[in-house]
Amino acid sequence: MSDVQHLINYNFSSLNSCSHLKSVLESKVKETVFETYKQAVIISQPLLEDQQTFISKKDQQEIPFQKLLNKKLSSLKCSNCELSNFQNLFICLQCPHIGCHDNFNSHSQLHYKQTQHMFAIDAKTGLLYCFKCNLFVNHDHLEKIRSDIMHNEYYELDETINQHYSNPNKFAIKGLKGFVNLGATCFMSSILQTFIHNPILKHKFFNNDEHFFNCNVNLNNDEIDENNSCITCSIDSIFQIFFTSSNQEGYGITNLLITSWYKKKSLAGFQEQDAHEFWQFLLNEFHQDFTRIKANQNQHSIDSENCSCIAHSTFAFKLQSCIKCTNCNKITETIDPIMDLSLEINHLSKEQNTLYDCLNLYTKEEKLDDNYTCKFCNIKAEQAVKQLKIKTIPKILSIQLKRFEHNVMNDTSSKIETPIKIPLYLDLSKYTTATTSDPCLYELFSVVVHQGSVNTGHYICYVKSDNRWFKFDDAVISLSSEDEVMNANVYLMFFIKKDI
Repeated sequence: MSDVQHLINYNFSSLNSCSHLKSVLESKVKETVFETYKQAVIISQPLLEDQQTFISKKDQQEIPFQKLLNKKLSSLKCSNCELSNFQNLFICLQCPHIGCHDNFNSHSQLHYKQTQHMFAIDAKTGLLYCFKCNLFVNHDHLEKIRSDIMHNEYYELDETINQHYSNPNKFAIKGLKGFVNLGATCFMSSILQTFIHNPILKHKFFNNDEHFFNCNVNLNNDEIDENNSCITCSIDSIFQIFFTSSNQEGYGITNLLITSWYKKKSLAGFQEQDAHEFWQFLLNEFHQDFTRIKANQNQHSIDSENCSCIAHSTFAFKLQSCIKCTNCNKITETIDPIMDLSLEINHLSKEQNTLYDCLNLYTKEEKLDDNYTCKFCNIKAEQAVKQLKIKTIPKILSIQLKRFEHNVMNDTSSKIETPIKIPLYLDLSKYTTATTSDPCLYELFSVVVHQGSVNTGHYICYVKSDNRWFKFDDAVISLSSEDEVMNANVYLMFFIKKDI
């Protein structure tokens, strides 16, 4: 009996489970785990040329052995070094990564250390490996799935079954897919593109196991209501689709749209909304979902300043406000947690037309009126001076240009069309409280642009992917250029810290 035949006939039910596997299979993702495991085992199924018949699932025609072998070789290769060896490959259970696994160069082990994805399927045996326990584990249901597939005399080939595994890097770093406009949903589409192409958010969503395994919301349930809706789960689903599917057609955000309506009533309907307000709404929901999961685990409430949720760990930073009293020369310092900078453009001079000019205005010393009373000398200062500085810096810097203003007197809104030149690289050091002269560099990776008037406008987005700029206009994607981005009438912009 050959080694391959031995693997097919051998019963691995004697292998024990582990606490990590038990925890996952007791969670809401149990069925998803079973289905993912099944697909991976199908790909791992040994090929016995003289004992199996290979059938196409599409037309039920017999497939030549060599064609199937070539397809399997192209599907199963290490995502890092492209080693194609069925004997030494592990398929990640939680993402499209395939890694070699031997004593000398284990990219599967490296993947686990980088992502904390603890489970992988051995491409030789179809067995599940737990990296946390450092051993093979099993479960009655998993063994039945594996055994049924391994003993099947017919090998049905689904032409799409390897789309998640065939050269995963090709799909997993692109995410180039548009969104179908469901009726004035361009404000959603543009913000979502900035999320999808945000390297920090991408990493966090693909490693958000705590939420994934513990959220009690079932996205497979079509009946979405107040008690069955989760923004984090909706966004997580979008990340999975964008980075694991080769389908380049526009995606309809129906689930997120309906979930958003239930979460915030003002979003309900198909009216145009403000993209910045939607961005703020999503970040707040990330924090609320994180707090809910922690509460379900009987953990104490979390204040936003020390929060490790997706929103705060990515965007949060602190702003320092200093007011100097002209009577006693003492300084009153206030530290406020913020998620982004909102910069004025309506008070710039004609010569001021860059983002740096906006930042200079934002951090410029400002004379307060005589109503300010110093807390030290308790005297109203005639010319107290206030100045803002950035106290701590975020991983992702989000900046809004205040292009919309509302006139309270006549209850009208207007848009400020002042063009502002945006740098591809931003040195923030001048605007921080840091005393060193070291640069604090950020790189631009996405911008949101509002076109048209305040009442009949349209949002588009530019993102940088694989060192190229792309323009996203709902479902339409086109190549762009640095010049086009730098001279666009930008409303929102997102920078990533250079040393991350």
